[in-house]
Amino acid sequence: MVEERCVYRPSKDNSDWTECQREAWISSSIYGFAYALQAFGMERFKKNASRSLKGFNYVLNSLFPQETFAQDKLQFHSNSEKLRSTAKAAKDLAASVVATN
Repeated sequence: MVEERCVYRPSKDNSDWTECQREAWISSSIYGFAYALQAFGMERFKKNASRSLKGFNYVLNSLFPQETFAQDKLQFHSNSEKLRSTAKAAKDLAASVVATN
């Protein structure tokens, strides 16, 4: 399961700009393969997010050719400890949802 959240807000550097903070959570309840599937899912998400950002920038540049947009400023925080704790929290949440149903 993939859950994605995008938060749009005015830039701190320039109030005419908009920043997008993109986060994703990937979880799997398949016993024994959960971590491998989550790692595969994260890599796939990164690749697809990079492609979508390029497409989004292409559209913006087509609509607003006089503006300059930062290319490929997409950052992924791949802190392994944070990834593990997020995966564990997702696993616990999934287990509690399954237990209540």
